[in-house]
Amino acid sequence: MLPSELLRARRRGDRLIPLWARGSELELAVAKELISIFKEGKSLREIEEEAEEVERLYETFLDYKFVRGIFILLERKAEFRRPETPVNPMRAREVLYRVVNERYHGFVLGEVREEALRLVAHELGVDHGEVERVLWADFDENLRLVHFPEVDPKELLREYNLSLLQTALFKSVRMIIRTKAPGHELKPLLRSIKGKGLMYTAWKEGGLTVISVDGPASVLKMTTKYGTALAKVVPSLMRMSHWELWARIVRKFGSRKSLLKLEVSSSSRDLFPEAKVEVKPFDSEWERELHNALVADGWRVEREPDPLIAGSSVMIPDFKVSKGLVKVYIELVGFWTPDYVRKKVEKVRKVKEPVLLVVRKDLLVAPMGRLGADVLLFERRLDKAPLIRKLKELERSLLPRAHIKVEGDLVSLGELSRESGYTKSQLKDLLKEVRGYSLVGGYLISQELLDRIRELVLRERPRKIGELKSLLRKEGLPTSAAVALAEEVGLKVRWRSLEEDEADLLY
Repeated sequence: MLPSELLRARRRGDRLIPLWARGSELELAVAKELISIFKEGKSLREIEEEAEEVERLYETFLDYKFVRGIFILLERKAEFRRPETPVNPMRAREVLYRVVNERYHGFVLGEVREEALRLVAHELGVDHGEVERVLWADFDENLRLVHFPEVDPKELLREYNLSLLQTALFKSVRMIIRTKAPGHELKPLLRSIKGKGLMYTAWKEGGLTVISVDGPASVLKMTTKYGTALAKVVPSLMRMSHWELWARIVRKFGSRKSLLKLEVSSSSRDLFPEAKVEVKPFDSEWERELHNALVADGWRVEREPDPLIAGSSVMIPDFKVSKGLVKVYIELVGFWTPDYVRKKVEKVRKVKEPVLLVVRKDLLVAPMGRLGADVLLFERRLDKAPLIRKLKELERSLLPRAHIKVEGDLVSLGELSRESGYTKSQLKDLLKEVRGYSLVGGYLISQELLDRIRELVLRERPRKIGELKSLLRKEGLPTSAAVALAEEVGLKVRWRSLEEDEADLLY
């Protein structure tokens, strides 16, 4: 993206026409010449002065905005470093100002100036000839170019066109994307839109997927941050085999502002570079924290599940979380207004599956009003407790209360979980009131079997857990529940160490 004052575009009726670089001989000549001035060892000041010469040379034939735009893109590729100095430049300036003020009343010229520099050099312990170089070495203009990559002029012009489009969208009120690209191409775009926290809606229209994204000019706060986020979405759009982009752009002509249409499509893909989009495990630290909190609470987490149908619209949640037979979708809301959240809630109500909205309070971009909706609000740092509490409420309300068939005297909750699909904790909740059985350790045990175990223990009177395990093993009973069984039949367990078998049994 370029500074807004470098946007090259003209108005044609109610349309905004970007002035793309189409690879003319003149454009390529400027690109090559600007690339050639970035030589390692040069100072930034020298490079800027040469760029100004290029601008003056071509000012008759090309808009200065083009030259400056290309220069900015090249400057971003360059790696500059401050020159090494024997003393800190700020320290050198402090000494200089003190010497001039104390000895020369704040003003020096000619020979007196040279005398002042020699005094400064002596106090700093550096050569007289080094002083002037040291004094301003930390100024940006004295930065030295230490690395510059190889740049293809044609590719540079494509990068310029991408930046031009991003710059135009920075003043957009709304951006609408229509695409017939397959799902595997669409998913990275949706991930980018959602990962940047942009306000959007999506729906199906014939054979097309339509995505409407609010533009920076539609929000009241954080417009720069929002506009930068929107610009970063554009490369993901370029990757798809088919796309049509339509936007409403606010542009000022003279003293008046106008709302103009901008239209671009994949038919112009040759104007733009082949997009390389970095795929990250998580789009933000906040998203990572939420994922880790869900996993720690026993939820199975699936990122970017299949879209949900909400009436005639499409909803793409961030996570699908499941525990046993319970599943909940989680939608993270980045930038937002109260009206945007209310519309989200209306859409959620049309979805058959349960959806939890998690909203970042610090990304509000309009005056706070009544939400009128049950949403979880968080600041920049995720507070895990209310999230887990809300999910537990949803788990209890959504848990299918099916009848669990229990057969035999001893039923392993692990095996029952695998057969039924419920988690062990869900089974414990469902089975705690089953008549004639008790939950002991990881097992459901009939009252008859418990009575037999109690008689066996009272008859054999084992003194330690290890001895009780031996008795249970002879009877073909699980030893993993020995401690729980001892307490269930009325014994107390006294621990002498961390070694379970050495724990005492008290009658």
